[in-house]
Parts: sequence; structure tokens; C-alpha cells
Amino acid sequence: MRRQPSRAGDELTGAYARSIEGLGHLYSAPKIIAAVAGVFVLAACSSGESVTPTAEFSSPTVATSTVAACTKTEFYARNPDEKYLTAEISKMQFPSGTCLFMVDTGDALDKPETIHVTVSLDVADSKSPDDLRPVATDIAHVLKKTVIGLRISVVDIDNWGTAKPKYRTLLTDENFQEHPWNGVPSREAETAIWKIVDPA
Repeated sequence: MRRQPSRAGDELTGAYARSIEGLGHLYSAPKIIAAVAGVFVLAACSSGESVTPTAEFSSPTVATSTVAACTKTEFYARNPDEKYLTAEISKMQFPSGTCLFMVDTGDALDKPETIHVTVSLDVADSKSPDDLRPVATDIAHVLKKTVIGLRISVVDIDNWGTAKPKYRTLLTDENFQEHPWNGVPSREAETAIWKIVDPA
């Protein structure tokens, strides 16, 4: 079962509950582990450093304009895959105003021995999943290069980390292994791979 973000309110909690039902065909119930992994602090908002809180920084286009720093977020990594992928994605140089919120993994029911990865972002200004296509593509590049890349069959990118989500729909690549995610044939072709789905 997908975890609920630690800082979300009742509205977001409801969205997560509905999302679990909608994506149930892709997940199997994960085993509950008595000893969970340590607490991670996510701060992948244009810092390039893993698990390190970022400070407020200036927009690269308007020197006098500032973008709020990523909010310090704590959660328990349930398994080594989540811990590892969180650290790898946190190394990315995220666009201004885009923060990594959490990484969730689960077994893919329809593809044995593979996992379903969900990356939740916090992009306060995003008005639709289409806004997430560029950063989702960058994340897919990172995932493909990881040591567990060959085990990933499905990747979802959502914006459920923001305090007041404007939409519940998300981006998905249900055939992650069939796509190289290496810039071929073009950046435009890759961003078009993502499908918008409603988890309800």
C-alpha cells in the first residue's frame, strides 16, 4: 500500500486513498517490515546534493526574484530500493520551484520480479501533469542508469507532494523497459512517451 505523505492534510490523504484504489492493479501488497529504514530528509530542489536541506536561491532568469526553498520532509524508507532511488534522484539538478517529495516502490503484479516506481514531486506552480514532462523525463534518465534499472517496469510521476494539489492525474510510463530513456530519438519524442492517467 502506498504511503501517505507526512505533511499532507486531509485533502491530500483522501487523494492518496483514491489513488491506491485506482492503481491497485499495478501493485501487490508489500510485506510489512518490522524494522523500517532510517529517516530520510529530502532536499532535491536545485541543490545537486542528496539528503541535504537547501536554502533559498535566486531564479536563474530574474536575479531579483527568489523561489521558496524546498520544505524539509521526513519519512521512513520501507525498503532498500526506496532508500537507494531516493538518494540517486536527489542528486539531480531540479528546475527552480521543483522539489522531490518522496519515492515509493512496490511489486508490479502483471510483471513478476519487477517493481513499480512512483516519484512524487512538489511543484506548487504546476497546473497540469503536462508541466511535469521535462522533469519526469530527467528522472526517467536517472532511473534507467541505476543498478536496479532493469527491474523497473512502470514509472509514475505525480505532484502529490505540493501542499494544495491542483490535480490528481499523473504521468506514467507503463513500459519502462521498452524505452531507452537516453535521449534517443529526441528529447521531444521522450517527453511525448508519458501518458496522463487518472488514478481514480
